[in-house]
Amino acid sequence: MSRRERGGQRAQSLVELAILLPFFLVLIAGLTEVGFAIAAYLSLQDAAREAARFGADGDPCLYEDRQEDPRDPRAVCGSDLFLRPIFDRFGEAFQPYALNSGMGDDLVISAFGIRQDGTLAWRLPRDAPNGWSRFNNRSSRVTNVAIVAQVGRPPSKGILVVETYYHHRQRLGLFTWIFPEIIPMYASAWMPLPAADPME
Repeated sequence: MSRRERGGQRAQSLVELAILLPFFLVLIAGLTEVGFAIAAYLSLQDAAREAARFGADGDPCLYEDRQEDPRDPRAVCGSDLFLRPIFDRFGEAFQPYALNSGMGDDLVISAFGIRQDGTLAWRLPRDAPNGWSRFNNRSSRVTNVAIVAQVGRPPSKGILVVETYYHHRQRLGLFTWIFPEIIPMYASAWMPLPAADPME
């Protein structure tokens, strides 16, 4: 093979590289951006589960100075001793991410008591019929009908539902022409909550 032919092949390889390199870079950047979004969503899911597991040992009706009875229709059962630690545990588990109330992020907590006949005994806290919202940006997506349908019949049970709303901003910001710059995410976790069990 002559020098001229070898030089022509080298030039052809450089032209092919110049044509294909931008496509490879865009592909790698796109995979990286998708990876960041998936990592944020998995962290959101894990943090919701961790918060629900932590809250399952609590009692929404226990206050510093008293214990309310959820059978009493005047009982609020929305103790900060119960709600705030769940939010704090979520925040610890969601690191290095954080909820941003200015973007509409929120954490919503609801406790349900379901009787043996499959009817809803109560939804706690009573002063927040759509769930306790940390930043008052969102309300629960879980309706009373949905929780009864999901949980089903005997035995009676208490259920804790932790829902999280998070807005993930693209890290690289190169694909706003394809995907929105801010991607809304939602995750929920349901755990048994013995303290909310109607025991009927």
